Amino acid sequence: MEEIVISVEQCNRELKDSIKYKIPYISNQITEVIDEGTKIIVKGSYSSKEETERKLNEFVKQMEEEYMEVKAKTIFSNESKDKLKEIDIYQELLDKEMVVEYGNGLIGFGGEFLEKYNSFEHVFQSWGKKLGAKEYVYPDFIDIRSLNKYKYLSQFPNHIMFASHLKEDIRTIYDFSETISTDMNCLNDQYIDRPEYINKTSVCVHVYKQYEDKKIDLEHPIVISSLGKCKRFESLNMSKIERLMDFSMHEIVFIGSEEFVLKKREEVIELAKEFISELDLTANIKTSNDPFFTSEYKSKAMLQKKFKLKYELNVLLPYNNREISVGSFNYHGTYFSDAFNIRDLNNKPVYTGCVGFGVERFVYAYLSQKGFIECK
Repeated sequence: MEEIVISVEQCNRELKDSIKYKIPYISNQITEVIDEGTKIIVKGSYSSKEETERKLNEFVKQMEEEYMEVKAKTIFSNESKDKLKEIDIYQELLDKEMVVEYGNGLIGFGGEFLEKYNSFEHVFQSWGKKLGAKEYVYPDFIDIRSLNKYKYLSQFPNHIMFASHLKEDIRTIYDFSETISTDMNCLNDQYIDRPEYINKTSVCVHVYKQYEDKKIDLEHPIVISSLGKCKRFESLNMSKIERLMDFSMHEIVFIGSEEFVLKKREEVIELAKEFISELDLTANIKTSNDPFFTSEYKSKAMLQKKFKLKYELNVLLPYNNREISVGSFNYHGTYFSDAFNIRDLNNKPVYTGCVGFGVERFVYAYLSQKGFIECK
């Protein structure tokens, strides 16, 4: 195992976190990324340490050049009245069999974790009903053409997990059947057909696809509420329940006039504030941006923050004194209606927005601060 040391002395916390998040995607030979304050240690088994180090330094330089600081604006903050636990509860979740591991980023859960999961999901579902939402269940897959309509593949290529099947050829299927019993070498493009779908990374895209090429009466705007399983490949960033490869997201999507969408987003923000206060969590809501993986990162991130297109609900994890995002409140303008040709009765683009909550993350953050009922 070798180490490469990257200096981030000139980077603020936000830029350093973004660099640290993206480093694992530089090479599959990287096995660990450690934050040491003014430097990041990148461990791995390198075929060429010099080549990997060159790539890392070029990447950090590019990130520094592209970065433009727009200070986050906090619109809500709450401090718990309790003395927060300073130990990581993850091992206890495993020991109590409330969480079961199935590989990096893959978990099952039961017991008190599941009870809290169901309780939180009931709250999110009730918010949808309060907002007049129709409830839907959507497929786990979405076609690649739909994602290309709004440039998802070019903006977040690192997240994509393709879904495919064996080629529709009887000899190929027999060969695969005979080979699969021996090793994993059968899993190659000799057998696997060209993918047309990916595992969905969010719920809202199915809503925009649902209303593609349709006319919306602004007197009767659309509100959709849905819980779905999402998949995102996060490389070494997948850790415990803080960042999963397979996770549940409850989204509420708005389609209508600009005034309607912004009003509904604000209503959910107020509901979230009340919920956080009721739970007595140390948390905040502030402007944020997505971790775009594109050459347009600088402009896109700046726009999201500057024009308050995205707010995030962050809850403190006391054991490492870091915040984890458990929800987001997004305003898209006409971005998705332009992509999917969703118009009003006057043939003008409508406006969209969505709010989403990562249910497992929310539960983990809550239990990290409050502990388990049986321990009280």
